Amino acid sequence: MTLVDDALQIIKQAQDAESNNRVREAIKLYTEAAKLLMRSSKLENPDVSAHRVKQARSIFQIADNLEEKLRNQEEAEEKKSDTLLLTNDVNKQDIPVDARTRKQKLPIDIVQEKSLSGDNRKEVAMPEDVNLKNTPEEQIFLDEMGIDNINIPDISFDDVVGLDMVKDEVKVKILLPLIKKDLAKVYDISAGGGILMYGPPGNGKTFIARAIAHEARAYFININPSNLLNQWFGKFEKNIEKLFKYASKHSPAVLFFDEIDAITPKRSKTNSSYMKRAVPALLSEMDGIVARKHTLLVIGATNNPWDIDEAFLRPGRFGERIYIPPPDVKAREILFQMYLKNAIHDELDYEYFSNITENFSAADIKYVCDKAKEKVFKEVTTTDVVRNITEEDVLESIDASKPSVNNEMLAKYINFRDS
Repeated sequence: MTLVDDALQIIKQAQDAESNNRVREAIKLYTEAAKLLMRSSKLENPDVSAHRVKQARSIFQIADNLEEKLRNQEEAEEKKSDTLLLTNDVNKQDIPVDARTRKQKLPIDIVQEKSLSGDNRKEVAMPEDVNLKNTPEEQIFLDEMGIDNINIPDISFDDVVGLDMVKDEVKVKILLPLIKKDLAKVYDISAGGGILMYGPPGNGKTFIARAIAHEARAYFININPSNLLNQWFGKFEKNIEKLFKYASKHSPAVLFFDEIDAITPKRSKTNSSYMKRAVPALLSEMDGIVARKHTLLVIGATNNPWDIDEAFLRPGRFGERIYIPPPDVKAREILFQMYLKNAIHDELDYEYFSNITENFSAADIKYVCDKAKEKVFKEVTTTDVVRNITEEDVLESIDASKPSVNNEMLAKYINFRDS
């Protein structure tokens, strides 16, 4: 079956769900069908492609209409419930109550402060649905850019192993102005802006960026720079403009560019007229961040910070530079425990593993643990004798591996940090 056939089948299911008043299911199915039509448009000739895009837009519109209808119904029911609640007990309204869940709903500033501290984050009820609702035009653009699953991540700083100094730096420089906005205004501190996270690969720059979005209660928009690049004249500039407008509309938001050096090369070292146009376009949008009324945080991640055009490293752009180093000895110990905890094993000397894996990245340690588990699993499938993973199994895997970064490379990162 083709993508169009699949879309037609899903549309029939959506129509059935809508007829039986399963509105949420229908919305989901219509949206899924529209996305399939958009995907199919990329495989067709120009005439058929335009027709498929038109079909997709019409299906997106049906989903939007149902979404609006459902939202209106829920708001009417909520007002009715709130009225009943106020009638029954007026004196219990010191803290707002969510009429649908009957759970006390903390003010947003309390939610944010608890999230920042990380001490009691489990006590704060997260919104039932933090996924972003897009217009059909927005969804088409996001599909073209390969951007999906835009939401407020559930990963917090509590989930980030080690990197305590990095987390403290982010809290002071980035999160506090976002959370303490009124106080920041008193001291003329701007919220939002740009951060450059750099360091050797495999140490969780994307993971940390998601945690920052969680702590800031912001939507996380993950951009693959290669999807923005389009060699047709002016296309990159338009994509960048649309992206920043979209993020500003749905702020607070975190725009995350992985491997940002791909679209911010040093202009003095490139002969590409295309890239020489692309860099100023992104610089222009970066310069407009502080002037925007809405909070927008741009995070760029790179393994090669020295390849980035110097203009991006000025204050007001990627003025905040945060080095993400390999895990230290304590963090490596925790990582070994984390990656082996779900497999049956003997008592293991995690501290020793940590001591002999200097310069191993988090990804390196995961690889070591995975290879040890795979080795034992393969053996057991042959012998049919189940056994624990032993210390020798892990040590053998460590001996067969090497860190993905050496001391010379680490020195280069330190020099960049101190420059």
